[in-house]
Amino acid sequence: MQSVDPAPQTRAARRAQQGSHGLPPERPQTAAVPRPVVAAGAVVVGLALALAALTTSTVLLVAVVTAAGLLVTLGLPRLAGLATPLAASGVLAVTALALAAARLSTESDPWLEAAPVAAAVGVILMSLVPLVDGRVRAELTRWLMTVALGIGLLMCGIVLTIVAGDARRPLVVAGVAVAVSAIVDVLLERPRLHAWMLPVAMLLGGVAGLVVTLVVSGQVLVWGLLVGVLAAAVALAARRVAVPVPRASEPGAAVAVGAASVLVVGPVVLTLTRAFVG
Repeated sequence: MQSVDPAPQTRAARRAQQGSHGLPPERPQTAAVPRPVVAAGAVVVGLALALAALTTSTVLLVAVVTAAGLLVTLGLPRLAGLATPLAASGVLAVTALALAAARLSTESDPWLEAAPVAAAVGVILMSLVPLVDGRVRAELTRWLMTVALGIGLLMCGIVLTIVAGDARRPLVVAGVAVAVSAIVDVLLERPRLHAWMLPVAMLLGGVAGLVVTLVVSGQVLVWGLLVGVLAAAVALAARRVAVPVPRASEPGAAVAVGAASVLVVGPVVLTLTRAFVG
């Protein structure tokens, strides 16, 4: 007697076997847990940026941005779980110092003329280290992604240093707005409240921007609202991307996440400064 082959299983039947109601098992969600160390890093670096921007010293502003960059260089490789965090931190630290030297050595506009050369130093080192370290070669993709992300964050930060005079007022707004959004992180990181984090951070960031322009300029300026809203939103988004990573609870990685959320607003703040302040 000839056997009959079973009918081919349909796609719907296969989906039904994967989980109830034909849906695949859901990914486990990260618990909503306050990250005070991340928030503290963002608050300290944000307020330090605001205070440095209130002065006329370019050296001080570059020093604050570079210090924030060095915090990122120390914690980012650990956040990514690299087997060779010291090597990655070394490459990023050299890049941060090279960017600072390039900025301080330029005496006229374009202020970032030498910055691509400094960034290229980091890219070259990023490419050479795997040639001499077998542990790096074993995790090459993660290594390249982590170091490239770090160099990108450092570049975002250095653009904050090219404005001077009244054009620094948006930097003050941005620093305060990032600090405010970090406080919102801690207050609303609860199971039933975390969905409100972004709108509340944007609202309070905008209010902070208006208050800062009133204090600094003696009048309420509309661009302060826009800078505050966008800086708070971008910084919060950057932190929300990083905090679900398991190693984000480690102190060094947490501080790096907070500092990175300040540096990442650089291109946004520079664009708005050029558009509204000059």
